[in-house]
Amino acid sequence: MLTTEMKRQVFLKLRTENYRASLRLEGLEPRTVSTNKSTTTPVVLKSKHV
Repeated sequence: MLTTEMKRQVFLKLRTENYRASLRLEGLEPRTVSTNKSTTTPVVLKSKHV
């Protein structure tokens, strides 16, 4: 049985593969991207305070 996290990982991988395939169909060369990166880590944005 798949856990929620496993389902999420499968969905993210499939979404990435479909996006890359659609870029190829449009004639664009997709960049090589490692799909092993964890997307659960929050992105820290740096802002400049004036």
